Amino acid sequence: PGEAYGYLRNGRGLSDQWADSVVVRPRTTERNITVHKTLVLGFAISILTLIIVTIIAVLLSVKFEECTGEPSGRPASGNHTKFNQTRDSQVHHRGEEHGIQPWKLLRLPTSLRPIHYNLYLTVFMDNFTFHGQVSIEFECLNSTRFIVLHADRLELQRAIVYTGERRRGALKVHRQFKYPANQVLVIALNGEMEPRRSYKVNLTFHARIEYELLGFFRSTYPQLGDKRYLAVTQFSPTHARKAFPCFDEPIYKATFKISIKHESSYLSLSNMPVEVSEPDEEGWVTDHFARTPRMSTYYLAWAVCNFTYKETLTNRGVTVTFFTINLMYYWILRR
Repeated sequence: PGEAYGYLRNGRGLSDQWADSVVVRPRTTERNITVHKTLVLGFAISILTLIIVTIIAVLLSVKFEECTGEPSGRPASGNHTKFNQTRDSQVHHRGEEHGIQPWKLLRLPTSLRPIHYNLYLTVFMDNFTFHGQVSIEFECLNSTRFIVLHADRLELQRAIVYTGERRRGALKVHRQFKYPANQVLVIALNGEMEPRRSYKVNLTFHARIEYELLGFFRSTYPQLGDKRYLAVTQFSPTHARKAFPCFDEPIYKATFKISIKHESSYLSLSNMPVEVSEPDEEGWVTDHFARTPRMSTYYLAWAVCNFTYKETLTNRGVTVTFFTINLMYYWILRR
């Protein structure tokens, strides 16, 4: 009986232990569930916060892009204004190419096609700067009120847009600005240009003659123990925009007529022969070159230098001129 009592007693003890374990396990599971709910709630709040921050960042970036892509919005006075580099994100105009801002495209819009350039340059070799005026005749293929040209590192002063040969047909320029991201200049008119009509835009600008191998740049060479300077161009493939505003893509072909004013101690060269050389004020000369064939901007070239030259006449009566640095004197000096 004693053993049986002990057995039952021990059995009840085991049963009680099992019962306790059964009671404890649900409480442990409930605590785990509570902890998991807290983690899930925290994770959901983190995701929601991240989404809100991302939306705010996107909105701020869009607003910043609008600020950098939009001009100050100040209307032009008369037919020309000075270019304003400031941006104003509050300026919005109706129907910007049906909601598309053409200056943000990687390629120039196809609404316009250049026909001819008249380019006049004044080159200052003492401080390596140049001033320029360019008149671009172009045809409007599709109605638009935007003129988008390439221009890089150019300080633009004024723009005039007119129809035909007479400036009294000038169109009102509403605003103009540069979009550096795509190296373009934008001229927005008050009204749209009509298809199948020719227009002209006149631009005045100035820039530095940089010491690099792109655009209109300067270089040096030795002669008679001195350092000589020259200013030459390298426009291929897309660097004509550093020398003058233009449609600087190979698909846009036009004719060019160049005039270069320089000190009389230098001479100027270009793609075509000099038609007329006019003496200006004391110590200056203006060379007017013949019109080029129809070609892309990267074929255009000019130079202001102290080269020497020799001419010869071919059997067919064609004059061939060779320009070169006079290295003979330098070679004798080194000997």
